[in-house]
Amino acid sequence: MSAVHCTPLQRLVRNLQLGGGWYALYPPPRAFRPFGDDGFMAAIRHSNGDPIPARLALHFDIPAAYRSSFCRASGALQALDRDRAQAYCDRLVREVSLVGGLFDRDRNVVQVGLAPGMARWMRSTQVAELMESLGRNFHVNRVAGIDLAMTLELDDLAWQPLRDWAALGFNRVGINLAALAAAGEAATSRLGEVARLLGDARDAGFGNLRIELPYGLPGQSDATFAALVAAVAAARPERIGLRHCPSQEPDAATQDSGHERHARMLLAGADTLEAAGYVHVGVDVFALPDDPLLAARSRGRLYRDALGFGAHGETHLVGFGVGAISQLGGCYAQNPLDQTGWEARIDQGHRAADRGVELSDDDHLRAAILQHILCFGRIDVAQLENHHFIDFRSYFADALARLAPLFEDGSLAWEQQTIRFDRVARLASQAIASQFDPLLVSGAGHAALP
Repeated sequence: MSAVHCTPLQRLVRNLQLGGGWYALYPPPRAFRPFGDDGFMAAIRHSNGDPIPARLALHFDIPAAYRSSFCRASGALQALDRDRAQAYCDRLVREVSLVGGLFDRDRNVVQVGLAPGMARWMRSTQVAELMESLGRNFHVNRVAGIDLAMTLELDDLAWQPLRDWAALGFNRVGINLAALAAAGEAATSRLGEVARLLGDARDAGFGNLRIELPYGLPGQSDATFAALVAAVAAARPERIGLRHCPSQEPDAATQDSGHERHARMLLAGADTLEAAGYVHVGVDVFALPDDPLLAARSRGRLYRDALGFGAHGETHLVGFGVGAISQLGGCYAQNPLDQTGWEARIDQGHRAADRGVELSDDDHLRAAILQHILCFGRIDVAQLENHHFIDFRSYFADALARLAPLFEDGSLAWEQQTIRFDRVARLASQAIASQFDPLLVSGAGHAALP
């Protein structure tokens, strides 16, 4: 079948085959190099010195052993884990004090996020300590309203002190359905719980709920996934994320390849959600029409960082904890990935930036393309040419050649000086964006302006 006669499903399969995986920022962490405290402090000074400094988004990360996966159920926590949580919390408080004083006090914090799994590992009283430390070291104006985001697992809703979390101000709560989705056919008997437990979360005081729906899990059939999507849509959370959990095995029933199964389930899930009144924000996120993310997109202020979409325009991201990423002042910086290394730095009274990259002109250009694609489903070529002083067709000739089949089948289209993405292309936006990453496409070293 020729490219121009492909069905939407066939086009989505081919688009996903471009690869890219979970594509969040450019340059990606695989390009990070040794990056110490001098570079981190210089980046903060640079960001403070902007004519209109960006507002701040803060996040806490945790060791991999305690992070929740959106693709599998979490294990039980032991008493020893709780002891470790307090020690970790104490070090986070010290890290906040080491970093916070470097920022000008007039830089408003508009978002604070907890890593998935943090609300299972730590008690609300421990997170309250962290919030107090942020208030002492940053300008956190609760009156103006900020987004406080956390993640719970579905079963947590039955035992977590939800009102205690809501009392801390958490107003954006992601609910992970990995355990339910992984149950396969057995999950059908529990679908009625979804609406009830979401109601409990609303009664506790949470105003914006996001459900994470994994798909592509071993043993998960199209029928069980469709039932799960329908049940969640009927419960009307404000946001729904379709989380692909890649499997290396072909579909047992149809012998489909991983890309075929991925595309089939993603398209079916999107069809169901859009029929239920949800709007595709971008990447894997769908929202009800009055959601702030969609309002931000319509105003051209939707922004995506290493953690996902935000409605506050471009913000600078500051991370605390093991492996936490910061994006600010023309650089990315990441704390040590090993807990021992991070603890040693904090215990010695040092900030923890360990690796990262200072963005080149080429990096800024490609990062801007990533924002255009993931947030708005287009590439504003004229804007990029005027801002970065390039000829787009010449500079990205190789990427455009790789994407030629997508122009032929209608996934992408030139409209004057803009490349538009159709619905299918937006569902595969990360894979398409990856074609502008020379590190991923060629496996070569860091790109630079010619």
